[in-house]
Amino acid sequence: MMGFNSKNTKKEPYSPPAVTKLTPEQAQQLVADRKNCSEEEAAAFLESLRQQLQNEQPLNDTKDQKWKHSA
Repeated sequence: MMGFNSKNTKKEPYSPPAVTKLTPEQAQQLVADRKNCSEEEAAAFLESLRQQLQNEQPLNDTKDQKWKHSA
């Protein structure tokens, strides 16, 4: 009987999940499938996300900036 032999198995190095870019149509279809909604609702959802991301300001640590300027 052959058992599991860990000495013969080759460990592959860890690779983090890849970020993939979707076309707007692919993203819309993905959201529609996952949320069980229409494509129009998915498009509205994605547009609201885009607007939200555009309106966000990068976070600044003003305390850190103050120390940098005073040095």
